[in-house]
Amino acid sequence: SSGINAEWPLRPGVTDPRVTFEAMREEAHQAMQGLHRLNPEKLDFYVDYLKFQVEHGFYDVDANLNILKLYQFSPGLITRDSPDIVQKILIKALMQLPKPDYVLCRAQLSQDLIDDPVIKKIDAVATLLETCQFAELWTSVTQDEIFAMKGFKESVREFVIHVIKLSYKNIERDFLVQMLGPLSGEEEFEVILRVNSWVLEGDSVFIGHKEEMVESKEIVEKMSIDVVQPLLAIR
Repeated sequence: SSGINAEWPLRPGVTDPRVTFEAMREEAHQAMQGLHRLNPEKLDFYVDYLKFQVEHGFYDVDANLNILKLYQFSPGLITRDSPDIVQKILIKALMQLPKPDYVLCRAQLSQDLIDDPVIKKIDAVATLLETCQFAELWTSVTQDEIFAMKGFKESVREFVIHVIKLSYKNIERDFLVQMLGPLSGEEEFEVILRVNSWVLEGDSVFIGHKEEMVESKEIVEKMSIDVVQPLLAIR
């Protein structure tokens, strides 16, 4: 232990959360070197670091995975608070889609943690996201406080936008609004259109951009008869 741990997450004289985050990340990654990676004495620090990420909107998948590995290899470290910690890790991981962080984190869990009722809810939301059932997804996450984490709604919406860009050239306006989830009003919808260079055309929204479309090109290869004859002779 570095002796700094007691100062987290409120370090005297530090007003910029990023300064604290960078210092905590450095300590975490130094602690995870070599044989010391699974040192149970560092668990409290990793948990404090996770809580700081949640509070201030930062993210460190390596440190968060390390908490899960400590639980995996040292089950005696699991306490009544552990499910709450795991829930935070999973929700932060889910916010990284389309990166595979959620799958990586969930793979570390014991069956007891997988069976936790709240973790089952998170799993269900992950499935809705991964299967692009966005309307049902928004209904689920707006009804449950566990998804009120800072940045969650914005991250999910970014993933939805990512999928829309891959899937649609034109989309009905009302369906798009449904997919984007709860908006503060028409102004927020217009901001999303502008940021993504989408164009509202009557009741539909133009997603694709002609200048980005790859034009098909006919390629004609000429081969001499000397090359083709042996191929034609094959029986």
